[in-house]
Amino acid sequence: MSGADYTAIYDPDVDFDARYTLATAARIVPHLHAGEHVLEAGAATGLMTAELVAAGARVTAIDRSVGYLERLHARGLPGVVTACRDLDADALPAGPFDHVVATNLLHELDDPAAFLRRAAAVLRPGGRVHVSVPNPTSLHRLVALEMGLLADLHELSARAEGLSTRRMLDHETLAAHARDAGLAVEDRTGVLCKPLPNALMEQLPAAVLDGLDAVSHRVPDLCAMTLMRLRRA
Repeated sequence: MSGADYTAIYDPDVDFDARYTLATAARIVPHLHAGEHVLEAGAATGLMTAELVAAGARVTAIDRSVGYLERLHARGLPGVVTACRDLDADALPAGPFDHVVATNLLHELDDPAAFLRRAAAVLRPGGRVHVSVPNPTSLHRLVALEMGLLADLHELSARAEGLSTRRMLDHETLAAHARDAGLAVEDRTGVLCKPLPNALMEQLPAAVLDGLDAVSHRVPDLCAMTLMRLRRA
């Protein structure tokens, strides 16, 4: 991951993105079974990790940031193994894993297709990769396009550039990368129908935010995040 290090200015536990993390975890954990071995790539401070452990998973958590991993350690989660890895340059831990979880990550990588190939290689047969990326056709981006704030739906916002986003990945491109890695798309869904930028979303009542997430399954193409579940043959 050759982008700028944003860890000093971005706190995954308090940023509005934490809502995506927890909502995504709620969609992933029903597919886990107690005792399964999960590789979490881009684990950051362990917000997702805690949900995976609560579901009974044995987690190997990797991230490029020593500071984030120190905060993950401080959670005291049982059975979690951590390693500092550059997810573009370094090899993934040896498997086999039952699941690879890589949420809100692939858009920051130099070569997301190569990462999916490496993820598939450490999965057991029948294992699954769970990936999420920002959705270029999110409702708030469509609004920004109509307002002239974006030139096209794949343009990066200033916030995205500051958080090391390399590109916007639409679900068709993500599915093509998955197929090239030998992974079949089992499911695609959305996370949080988002009509406004994060700063304005933070001002909405929690009940409204919950409702906007609850409706996500009806309008996946308009949601803030695309979540895919991929299966190795």
